[in-house]
Amino acid sequence: MEVYLRFIADTSDTVIRDVRIKGSASLLNLHEQVYATFGLEPGEMGSFYYSTSDWDQGEELPMFSMDDNSPSMETMIVADFFNQTAHALYVYNFLDMNIFYVEKVKEDKEEGFEDFVVLNAVGELDKPTKPSPDAAPGMAKDPSQMTEAEINAMYGLDDLEGSKDSYADENEDNFEDEEYY
Repeated sequence: MEVYLRFIADTSDTVIRDVRIKGSASLLNLHEQVYATFGLEPGEMGSFYYSTSDWDQGEELPMFSMDDNSPSMETMIVADFFNQTAHALYVYNFLDMNIFYVEKVKEDKEEGFEDFVVLNAVGELDKPTKPSPDAAPGMAKDPSQMTEAEINAMYGLDDLEGSKDSYADENEDNFEDEEYY
């Protein structure tokens, strides 16, 4: 059996992949194929979530089980998962939160030779900018190479510049007139 799926990226641009995978493949195998298909960096965690037709997030199916009785992506096969739900959410890289809406389009009893095939591809995901090796974690640029205005903007201080100066100008005379004993 083969399962036909449509992955739609949750982005402002239209990014879609229609794929075909053998129903006997694990969801972990599907996970590895999907991030490669979308050109995402390997090595990040991901999860599938059961979903409704309105894309309401349901129970998580993590990559690996924390105990022997819990299902996971490594133990669940594609056909079994998509027989329980026709809609799913797939999240890759929980820091960047690459979210995909997954819809089972159809099943076919006949199997082809390939384990995984991209049938249709529309659009590309934006590539995240990599920080310089000297940059602090979470920063796109090394602070020692940033201007004062860039640093202020990064910390949300750019709007304080004008208000600080106007406060000092308004209250400068008040401080000089007061006498302290």
